[in-house]
Amino acid sequence: MSLSCLVIEDDLRMQQHIVATVGAQIKEISTLQTASTLEEASQQLTHQIPDLVISDINLHDEEVFSLFKTFSSIPFKIIFITSYSKYAVEAFKFSALDFLEKPFDDSDLISAVNNAIAQINLDQYNKQLEVFFYNFNSLQKNKKLVLKNVEAVHIVPVAEILYLKSDNNYTEFHTVDARKIVVSKPLKQYHEQLKNYSFFRSHQSYLVNLNFAKTFHKTDSMLALTTGQQIPVAGSKSQALLHKLAQID
Repeated sequence: MSLSCLVIEDDLRMQQHIVATVGAQIKEISTLQTASTLEEASQQLTHQIPDLVISDINLHDEEVFSLFKTFSSIPFKIIFITSYSKYAVEAFKFSALDFLEKPFDDSDLISAVNNAIAQINLDQYNKQLEVFFYNFNSLQKNKKLVLKNVEAVHIVPVAEILYLKSDNNYTEFHTVDARKIVVSKPLKQYHEQLKNYSFFRSHQSYLVNLNFAKTFHKTDSMLALTTGQQIPVAGSKSQALLHKLAQID
């Protein structure tokens, strides 16, 4: 992992010491930029958003908080350093990961930076998980079934299947484009394949795609689809169906 860091400090001796210490001991940080004034810091942040900012609070009698207030959401981690502990409460309003009061030991600085890197890694991991689940759900939505019978091999997107109907050891697939595809496999087999794709076993003979559900008529236990078909619902399945319908986005 290659991370970037901006050090905002008007004391050049302290600034150089922080850069040297972090540069020597933190291998994950490959880019270290510096700023001595609010104007320089603003220019640096406009040019490139770093992963981490190590910042003094007072810069030539100006508070760095005014710079960070220009961000609607802080896109980097912050470690504040200052000679005045009175700023601690204000610092943590900006979600500071750490607050170092001068003079501080190098070990405290390194510990704070390592904590920041751990948080950055966690954030990136969570983003990777988010992307994974988004892509996984997209793949789920695009899943297709290969249905073979004596006439042809049919490749049918799951999202286009209205319902399945059992006919002894055969299963009928009814699709949005009004096709009926009959295959020589029992409904039970497809129930297992489709149970995670919004399909519901409404009846011993029916497996229905709830994405096409329109109205459940409780009096006659029939589920009306948006395409006009009426699917029977067994009495023992009514409560489970209502629960499933309540979960549809």
